[in-house]
Amino acid sequence: MTSVLFIAHLAAVLLAALALWSIRNEYTGKAATRFQWLRPPALAVLAAAMLLIVSPGKRIELWTAAIAGGVVLGAAAGMLLKVNQDHGRQLMRVAPAWDGLGAAALLLLALVRFVSSSLMARQSGGFGVLAAAATFLAAYLATRFIVVRFYKAPRSIHVDMARGQDPRRPLVH
Repeated sequence: MTSVLFIAHLAAVLLAALALWSIRNEYTGKAATRFQWLRPPALAVLAAAMLLIVSPGKRIELWTAAIAGGVVLGAAAGMLLKVNQDHGRQLMRVAPAWDGLGAAALLLLALVRFVSSSLMARQSGGFGVLAAAATFLAAYLATRFIVVRFYKAPRSIHVDMARGQDPRRPLVH
């Protein structure tokens, strides 16, 4: 059982690190494909799910509240982002935004769980707070992506872009 938890905690750390690495287009303000925009929230949701599965404290009400809070704040953040899209190349770009770096906090939470549970063999308090925080961050990132992709981007103006480049035009929508 210990080796299964070790692998699960390590997988959560790896998924969170990949989420952080893949969100780099957002905080640099460069154009990225829709798939590149989908990757960070998907990896964050997988990392949070992994942390929920191995969490010793099964507090469904806390996790539900964390998901609801993440959805509400993620939707609000998605509505505030300014988005441009190249409709022909299916590229999206937002102004450099740091709120997407919630993936960094997710990585920190996964590392804390890995170090405290797998390396130090510390017993958890059984409250499920760490898993709830990870769930909040994943819900935030996922909902923000959904709002940007399906609400903001279709209504945005067309700007010719190249993948991985900043077109040096202001975002107006």
